[in-house]
Amino acid sequence: MSIPILQMRGIQKRFPGVHALKGVDLDVGVGEVVALLGENGAGKSTLMKVLGGVHAPDAGEILLDGAPVTIRNVSEASKRGIAFIHQELNVLDNLDVASNVFLGREAIWGGPMRLVDTRKMYDQTAKYLKRLGLDVRPDTPLSKLSIAQQQLVEIAKALSLNARLLIMDEPTSSLTLTETERLLGVVRDLRSEGAGIIYVTHRLMEVKEIADRAVVLRLLLVERRKAGMCVEEVRHECEV
Repeated sequence: MSIPILQMRGIQKRFPGVHALKGVDLDVGVGEVVALLGENGAGKSTLMKVLGGVHAPDAGEILLDGAPVTIRNVSEASKRGIAFIHQELNVLDNLDVASNVFLGREAIWGGPMRLVDTRKMYDQTAKYLKRLGLDVRPDTPLSKLSIAQQQLVEIAKALSLNARLLIMDEPTSSLTLTETERLLGVVRDLRSEGAGIIYVTHRLMEVKEIADRAVVLRLLLVERRKAGMCVEEVRHECEV
């Protein structure tokens, strides 16, 4: 049996008044799509933000390819091959599509002058847009795109990272049926290429269509305090 791309062991995270994650385990194998399910407030996004370097865990460990790692920030997660497609758009509408896709990773030429290679960025962006079925030019200002189109630009940015582990947090929430089908096709392609994918969603039809396995996080009321309600996160797993 091959070593999983990802192993999360005993992950804990507290916020004021809430024990958001309590001893959560999660594995993702090579070429596997794992659906992460649960009601709002169960901690799905928090767990993914721990993995993506947005939040530091209070306890537990993360292993990539069997080796323990510390992910201190988003940049470090990216360098380790983890790409995160957030439910909340993380794009800049004052830039064009290509500039959003390669934000912070711009192609450079000209040696010490460090000039931005706009043509190279446009050419590479066009390939990702075509793969997603997004019929816009790379030089289109993002402000001219719909919310659904901006979501696809966010996904194109994740694809451009060539990540081995892709976190997709409600990626189809703003997409049309046709766009959703196209995205699910991309997920299948990535799986066949050996990528591990964590697919966070409330849409069970999508889970049945693409997931190899489902992990469900649910809330258990353990006590009430004046500061608020404490919750415990429990992991249940099933084959799809």
